[in-house]
Amino acid sequence: MKRALLVAALAAVSCKVNLTPEGISKAYRGIKEARKDLTPENEYYVGRAVATNILAKSNYKYRDESGFSSGKLEGMTAYVNAVGNVVAMASLETPHDGDRPTPLAGWHFVVLEDKTINAFAAPGGYIFVTAGAIEQAGNEDELAAILAHEVAHVRRGHALGSIKKSRMAGVMKEMLDSSVELDKQALGTLTEAFDGAMDDMMDSLLVKGYSRDTEFEADSVGLEIMLKAGYDGSAFVSYLKKLNAHQATGSGGFSATHPKASDRISKLEKKVAKAPKVTVPKARINRFKAAVLGVE
Repeated sequence: MKRALLVAALAAVSCKVNLTPEGISKAYRGIKEARKDLTPENEYYVGRAVATNILAKSNYKYRDESGFSSGKLEGMTAYVNAVGNVVAMASLETPHDGDRPTPLAGWHFVVLEDKTINAFAAPGGYIFVTAGAIEQAGNEDELAAILAHEVAHVRRGHALGSIKKSRMAGVMKEMLDSSVELDKQALGTLTEAFDGAMDDMMDSLLVKGYSRDTEFEADSVGLEIMLKAGYDGSAFVSYLKKLNAHQATGSGGFSATHPKASDRISKLEKKVAKAPKVTVPKARINRFKAAVLGVE
């Protein structure tokens, strides 16, 4: 696993990985530019590494696996990707200062075979939502609220921002003080440095969660995104009310990584009250029932 992370890390700084001494040296020199903002290519490779870790921790159990293996989107996964990409496109029409660029390889939405209620957003447009979270939704608009919140995390670069400043400062000092050629010791230091950065992101995604302010920002931006996509903003609040009831009796999952749903509701209700009223088309209701509930 460490070698895989190293390859991803080297790719993130050079985007043209070559594990010959010359290729590694070129990648190493690229690390000296890490103080600059990550490019879309950088974020793509970092996101792939984070996504692989999320899948590994989920025992690689995800919906419609047979379709993925043949390069197709099928069943619930195809539906979630359709809704997710509509939401993601709408995010381009709700820009904010400091937004990350559009993911280089597009957006990827994966349904994890997990009955707990949760969702994760890795850098580079990789979004995971549990089957339990989808089943908790009562309609497509509530599903869109889940996905819009995660899209907002990606657009705002929250996972990348979770890398500890002290760690990154130490990484830069080590890299700048070392020789240009990567000897065995320097290669080990590089692996450890990026492994630590990965740990920071995974800790924020799966264990401790983001800060309250970060989650509130993802709610606010997510609401803007789903409204721009034509969804009913009140569905965001209605879904949070379900989560609030669940938090009162359950533990783990989003309960461990998100602020109290009641606090999130109080911040969103005023904004939702000012949003345009939306008449949900019957086709939207029917396709949710068919894809999620299996009702034609």
